[in-house]
Amino acid sequence: MRAGRAILLAGAVALGTLACSSLGATSSPTPSVGPTGPLAAATAAAPPVTTGAFDPQHVAEVLGPAVAEVIVTSGQSVNEGSAFAIAHEGGITYMVTNNHVIAAGGKIQVLFLDGRHWTATLKGTDSTGDIAVLAVPDGSLPLATFADSTKVRLGQQVVAIGSPLGTAGTVTQGIISSLHRTITASGSVSGPSESLPDVLQTDAAINPGNSGGPLADADGHVVGVNTAADRTGTNVGFAIPSLLVKRLADDLIAGRKPTHPFLGVSFRNEADALAGGANVAGYGALIQSTVSGSAAARAGVRAGDIIQKVDGIALNNGQTLAGVIQLHEVGDPVKLTILRAGSLLVVDVVLADRPPGV
Repeated sequence: MRAGRAILLAGAVALGTLACSSLGATSSPTPSVGPTGPLAAATAAAPPVTTGAFDPQHVAEVLGPAVAEVIVTSGQSVNEGSAFAIAHEGGITYMVTNNHVIAAGGKIQVLFLDGRHWTATLKGTDSTGDIAVLAVPDGSLPLATFADSTKVRLGQQVVAIGSPLGTAGTVTQGIISSLHRTITASGSVSGPSESLPDVLQTDAAINPGNSGGPLADADGHVVGVNTAADRTGTNVGFAIPSLLVKRLADDLIAGRKPTHPFLGVSFRNEADALAGGANVAGYGALIQSTVSGSAAARAGVRAGDIIQKVDGIALNNGQTLAGVIQLHEVGDPVKLTILRAGSLLVVDVVLADRPPGV
């Protein structure tokens, strides 16, 4: 891996900062059909209308009422972030935010721009995907609409809405700078890390307090959940893709433990391999090792293999191995096209769930 960059998780913390480091994908696979739940019946929105000028004011008017500031208090500690409403069930509104916003524990309050506020309960959380769902005791709050993040395009204009530095309802504008990035983040400089293997990059300003807020297209539909920003760069922010958020949130709302498809390989992307002096025979993901007993190991994937395609999707032009695998479900069969010693072969693999602690 090339020299890491310091990234700041976008949830504001009263004392100290949150630091991370990053590593370094255009077409995406069609995701598998996910589980049922309050969100499952909601069809992902079509790509945004491209006629006319991009209007951030329109986006704010459509999506803003569904977005709230999140205030988490525990003793003298106060953490802040953002959340947005995604589903109704009975007299409850469910809201999505980042796990790292609420991970410290304590009383959770949500404050809307119009001054309405509630004490929320934690419905469920998934630290691997950095997603949490809150339950608010009002079943009539305005809801956001998820867009299909596999339809997002490089250079597409977007708007981030959140509560940077404790200011609710703040709007920033930018574009999608990259479609598939991997970031490794920690709650503190010395704290445990979390890896997000496929996130959107944007130059819309993402600051402390934006975590958990929506990144939206021209129609005000959510393409991602803002989660982090590069502390050493200029206008380099990251958002978790909407289809992954929707799948994880549906599981959490239904009381299920989310699963995460796991191939079981350690690999370097082409740029990192070249920078490290490796002799890379072709494009793709250079396998360094396999996890014992994993799907990849059972299928005979070896160190030195170069995975060039997954289900026919080439790992070039920015597409990454993690970006393809992440939108599958545990138990899905996939075909890996591998370059080994100058020859191409196709290997069938059934994805397993990520083991604890991996």
